[in-house]
Amino acid sequence: MESFARFGKVKRDLMRILFLGETYRADAQTWIKGIEEVSGYRIETLEIPKTDRRFERMVQAVVFLFRLITKKYQYDLVLAERATSYGFFSLLVKAKVRVVAQQGISDVWPENGFAGWYKGLLQSAVYRRADLIHAWGWVMTFAMINSGANPSKIVVRPKGLFLDRFKFALNSTRQPNLAVVTRSLFPIYHHPVILDAISILKSQNVPVYCMMIGEGAEKDKLIQQTKNQNLEDLVIWKGRVQNEDLPKYLLRSSIYLAVPETEGVSASLFEAMACGCFPIVSDLPANRAFIQSGKNGILVPVGDPKALADAIFLFLNYPFLFSEGISQNRSFIEKYCDLNENMEIFFNRYSQLIKTKK
Repeated sequence: MESFARFGKVKRDLMRILFLGETYRADAQTWIKGIEEVSGYRIETLEIPKTDRRFERMVQAVVFLFRLITKKYQYDLVLAERATSYGFFSLLVKAKVRVVAQQGISDVWPENGFAGWYKGLLQSAVYRRADLIHAWGWVMTFAMINSGANPSKIVVRPKGLFLDRFKFALNSTRQPNLAVVTRSLFPIYHHPVILDAISILKSQNVPVYCMMIGEGAEKDKLIQQTKNQNLEDLVIWKGRVQNEDLPKYLLRSSIYLAVPETEGVSASLFEAMACGCFPIVSDLPANRAFIQSGKNGILVPVGDPKALADAIFLFLNYPFLFSEGISQNRSFIEKYCDLNENMEIFFNRYSQLIKTKK
């Protein structure tokens, strides 16, 4: 992966860092590039090849484990996403310091049944052995502590954004009735609810255009739903876009939609807030931490297309009621989500931990 080191030539011989996670994800790229930029070190990456076939993925996971176990050299630092997968793999790597980031409000999902039981065991084992645990927001800490994490090991702070990339505009370049969705096309994000809401508004002669950004297993099914509901003239399928290209789509859109059934601390929400999109999102604890419904966004019940349609209708008819809240969103991002500042804090903490292991 390309290095974004700010200190010229990468100092590969001074610190060896490994990242375990899905590097195609924007969240992962932000973490990797941010640490590379503030540290001057190139980060090595390792991940299980992406596949939709369950058996093939299991075989690849075994091969991946073997590669980790048989590595002969020691890393100074291992960064791992998601306690119940790559976080667990990090325990098998020869390393001085292991840092694990939780991705959701808990990384145990589903929470019930056999899967919930064994993932709970994995999460607990990882949090008891990790040297540092990232919570991108306070709402994540409850699951960590319940899993046995030492509170002194938890760092609560967002990864942040490249603020010079995610610029703010209030109204100048926006299409008033254009919404944007930037979550991947998987069942957990409830894209059918968004399509149903657009269909409801169309039946009321309120056309809402929607850009769907992302890929996923549900794409064919969602495109078919679009055809069945005669929404082909309203829904634009953009596919996956590079994170550096995302701001231009956010700056064209007036509304940001995201209605998942569970949520950690959403970088996608922060990106939309940074650019001045009005957020209409699921009424979940993680979103309540940042959105005051009716002021800087609107919270809607999970799985309720009528409520979502009503929220969109409210914003389209009374946008002036929310101008101050949209500006406050940008102020929040500038105060808490400056990536360079946050990554500097993170890397200083990593370095201190490494020094204690020498």
